[in-house]
Amino acid sequence: MPAPDYAVEIAQLEAGLASGEVTVESDGDRVTYRSTVEIQKALAYFTRKAAAAPTGRQTMGTTLASFQGG
Repeated sequence: MPAPDYAVEIAQLEAGLASGEVTVESDGDRVTYRSTVEIQKALAYFTRKAAAAPTGRQTMGTTLASFQGG
């Protein structure tokens, strides 16, 4: 199952908020919020989820060892 695309949700919520619309459509789903405050809460939720989501990139560490003959 692919990870949700939070960027799409965030963009649609921001567009709805900017236009004053309380009905937001994303990926064929339509949600009608009761107020712009609810849209702001949903936007905060998806922003937190996007920040916590793994990026799919892995970082590799390097360990260096030093040997001295004696």
